Amino acid sequence: MTSNSQPVQKRKSAARNPIRSLWHQIGYALDRTFKTGGRRHEFEHKYAAHGDYFGYQTKPYELEKYRRTLACMKEWRRGKTSALEIGCSVGVFTAMIANEFDHVTAVDIAREALALAEKQVAGAGDVAYVQSDLVSLDLDKRFDVVFCAEVLMYVREADAKRACAVLDAHLAPGGIIIEVTQQDRDAGAPKFFHGWDRILGAYFQIMQRVKVDDPVRPYEIVAYARRA
Repeated sequence: MTSNSQPVQKRKSAARNPIRSLWHQIGYALDRTFKTGGRRHEFEHKYAAHGDYFGYQTKPYELEKYRRTLACMKEWRRGKTSALEIGCSVGVFTAMIANEFDHVTAVDIAREALALAEKQVAGAGDVAYVQSDLVSLDLDKRFDVVFCAEVLMYVREADAKRACAVLDAHLAPGGIIIEVTQQDRDAGAPKFFHGWDRILGAYFQIMQRVKVDDPVRPYEIVAYARRA
């Protein structure tokens, strides 16, 4: 399996690197103009320009969602050795789980996000940072818990089977995948969102589901495991 996965080294922020920042702005514009489906430049630009672009560090909605996900994980998990967080963003949830496992691997498509995540975690726990998208991920490791919090909606339908194969390849025996997603999976769904209940359900078995009727945006936390 080939992969673009790579560890992240400490470096200067793109916000302080005009050439890198310009490169991502151009790449973002080209991706939008030619509809390439690429999202890396978009997120690099957003994190470099705005830091916590999505408000994960400050919005009560996001913080409560993290707390609920953490509580579900503690109840559902079968092992505490390792966790894989796909789409770690600025590392708020990474910091929450850093001491819940012997080792955590935090993955994001944007290097700028990983730099912010490393600062957020501030050395707590044993955390490694890897730049990759989901479809390209190849860590040659298996994890007790794999987190996918609102990242599957960015995977194109053509890559759905590949994404499921990648999740399966990184899941330890007896491990679970925890997905967090909007409740209404059809109405108002993002462009790349294509019924992950159905897609994941073809590969994995739903073990647990919690629906949260939040007034801001209803969401659900779902645990999947390999079929017997």
